[in-house]
Amino acid sequence: MDIKYQNIAKTSFYFAISFFFSMAMLIPFTPHHYQTLTEDTSRLVETRLEGIQSRFDRFLSEVRPEQSCDVIVRQLRQNVFEADWVKEAAVFNKENRFYCSTTDGDVSFRLYSTIRQRLNDDPNLTTLSYSNSAITQVQSIMLIFSNKEDAGVSLMIPPHFIYDLVESNLSSHGIQAKVEVIKRDIHPTDIDSSIARVRIQSNTYPLTITSYIGYQFYLHFMLSYLWFGFLMAGITTIILLSIKHKKQSQRSLEYSLSSALKNQHLHVHMQPIVNQNTNEIVGCESLLRWNDPIEGNVSPAIFIPLAESLGLIEELTYFVLRKVLMTLKSNQDVFESKYISVNISRNVVSNSNFSNKVISIFKRHPEILKQVVFEVTEDGECSDADMVKIRDNLTKLSNMGVRVAIDDFGTGYAGLDFVRQFPFSILKIDRVFVKNISDESSFGLPLLESMLQLSRTLGMQVIVEGVEYESQVKILSKLGVDYIQGFYFYKPMPINLTISLLKQQHFESDNVEEQTNQTFPVT
Repeated sequence: MDIKYQNIAKTSFYFAISFFFSMAMLIPFTPHHYQTLTEDTSRLVETRLEGIQSRFDRFLSEVRPEQSCDVIVRQLRQNVFEADWVKEAAVFNKENRFYCSTTDGDVSFRLYSTIRQRLNDDPNLTTLSYSNSAITQVQSIMLIFSNKEDAGVSLMIPPHFIYDLVESNLSSHGIQAKVEVIKRDIHPTDIDSSIARVRIQSNTYPLTITSYIGYQFYLHFMLSYLWFGFLMAGITTIILLSIKHKKQSQRSLEYSLSSALKNQHLHVHMQPIVNQNTNEIVGCESLLRWNDPIEGNVSPAIFIPLAESLGLIEELTYFVLRKVLMTLKSNQDVFESKYISVNISRNVVSNSNFSNKVISIFKRHPEILKQVVFEVTEDGECSDADMVKIRDNLTKLSNMGVRVAIDDFGTGYAGLDFVRQFPFSILKIDRVFVKNISDESSFGLPLLESMLQLSRTLGMQVIVEGVEYESQVKILSKLGVDYIQGFYFYKPMPINLTISLLKQQHFESDNVEEQTNQTFPVT
């Protein structure tokens, strides 16, 4: 035992020498490192703002001086909906008077002369302002720009979007930051004592980022190069860490999920989708549930991302598909004109073998594929190669009768471009767009109306998720929404309860039809 501890002490000594020597050599390069980090962050903010401006430049080029607010406000709201960061927009004319906003429609107030002067002085006719919004009176950053005809747009951006982007990029390196727009701090905060600081002025906007370099930065910088020390520490450290990791993994949630499929701890529940005009169930969404003997009920928000990271998501998907096949095959009497939808991860559908795997599962009952809907979310970004695989898989399955829905629309990155590329026939609007609507004056209504208009343009059926209250149902009914999914009608339930519910509905429907025939006999 003494020899063993001596070896550990010796390894630790070499580890310490290696660590301090490597850090000492790197310290002279730290000023260049934090200067580069701050410059990159400034360019990142510029890129985001330029992207927003580019979208609205196209809008400005289409606006004519004689057009009224009623003519352009829908397009203006659509641009706000599709743009990152922007919460409100207003258009001004060559007389420097605002006449149309996304919030109030027709408005009339002047553009500050100081802002007009900054626009004139800027070669790109662009500037930023930091003040209270003239419409909502909320302290905001205004991205203001005009075209050569002097018509322009003011876009309201909540300050925390820019600050959070800067802070997330720099705080991960142990750097505190201050962001100023026209020399005004957009997020006042206490700065710890600093050893150095660097101030970067944007070349495009009146925006300055000041980085404060303290001990946290140097600590992070040194920790990022700990691999030098681990190399010197050698095999002993690796073995000890491997043993520790093995013991921890056997007790972890990851290990539990890997064994859950084998031990039948995963179950499929169904949440009915209802035609609110008739209260008839038209289909169900299949939802995976995990009841672990030790952890209890584990939220899908936890175990689905975990399955993605562990490479188990395909196995879970095919598990659900087999359950759906069994359910449809065994209950054709109640599912005759209904469907079951299955959530499909992009990681799964981008597998070139996905469509063949689905076809093999339904090989003996290919006709049942017409009662299956695949829900694909628009979250995350895909490479061009993956997009081609997704398109090929979905097109092949669509040709066999499978319908494809875009799930949680409006919450991801891809937006309209993603919708147009694939054979979607159903658009599911996420709960986030309905949870705050309570009457016809609710702020979220213009967004809902825009999405519904988009679905009609593309010929897609709409399902609204997360509906919990009667007031929401009434508003959605006035908007022309037929299909609803949410706690107002039904919560997710086990398959056997779903079947019982459908049988009851089927029985009641037959009784109504029989009574109708008795009242109006066919001669």
